[in-house]
Amino acid sequence: MSDVIKFPGSSIKFQQFAEFDKKKKDKIAEIVEMSGKEHYLSPIVEGYIYATCRCLDFADYYGTLDKRALWEHAVNKNSDYFNYDELMEENSDHHCKNYLTFRKAGIFINHNSQNPEAAIGLAFDSTMIMKPYEDMHMVLLLGVDKVKSPNIARTLQTYPTHLGTSMGCSIKSSICTVCGTEIKKDTDFCDCLKNHRGGRVKGIKVAELLKGISFYEQSFVQTPAAPMSYIIDAISDLIPGRLLKVAMENESEEINIIMRIMGSIHNAIKEASTNQEKKVLSNQLDSLITKLEQKIA
Repeated sequence: MSDVIKFPGSSIKFQQFAEFDKKKKDKIAEIVEMSGKEHYLSPIVEGYIYATCRCLDFADYYGTLDKRALWEHAVNKNSDYFNYDELMEENSDHHCKNYLTFRKAGIFINHNSQNPEAAIGLAFDSTMIMKPYEDMHMVLLLGVDKVKSPNIARTLQTYPTHLGTSMGCSIKSSICTVCGTEIKKDTDFCDCLKNHRGGRVKGIKVAELLKGISFYEQSFVQTPAAPMSYIIDAISDLIPGRLLKVAMENESEEINIIMRIMGSIHNAIKEASTNQEKKVLSNQLDSLITKLEQKIA
């Protein structure tokens, strides 16, 4: 679904979305026809504005990809953890790999996904970005109905990178990352997760490694559980040959620093006690976003 493109005169590689050729456009049209009626959305592909977002972080708990088995950095604010092996497992209900169940997901606001009619768009495809190993994540191609949600569509057209997103999924079970206890219901929680969730036990981060995953929604939210889960790029029309930026392999230390500072500001905005403080921090974030865009342009 994606290609790596090296820009002339730059040390930065961009992971870019495949061109919207006729085959891709026809596939999107098929999903619109199948899912649009259920969600009461535009029945035509031109009725949407399209975007890519970084939808979740994942890592390598068992060392399947690399014996270093790095994973703690990918635990989100809810102390949930998505692992490579589980995302790649076949989903018996949907007959595809777990990470591809996003293709049946709706787009909502603030996880208001109980009613299909509340959907403002559809997810069309997902891909796993595997490099660099220390920053593996998933990227989603989505469409927002321009009539049903004009405010978000307008923001996507003007300031797309300001919009945060958060996924919704169901799981069949989970395990504690410290003691390995399997959790199928609330009464199964071990002492690690009951008393130390998000902290450390025996030097290991306490989180739930999610298993049997099915994704059913992606929501626009104010503060994502995964700090980098924001819109990456957007276009108004499906123009063959137009590319969407999906992700980049961070070869520039300066870009790494900017992104780390952005993550810190995201957390500070959430904890700010006054509107004035939030406004100052938001202005700082806007400035960093502009600087980052200039660096990767």
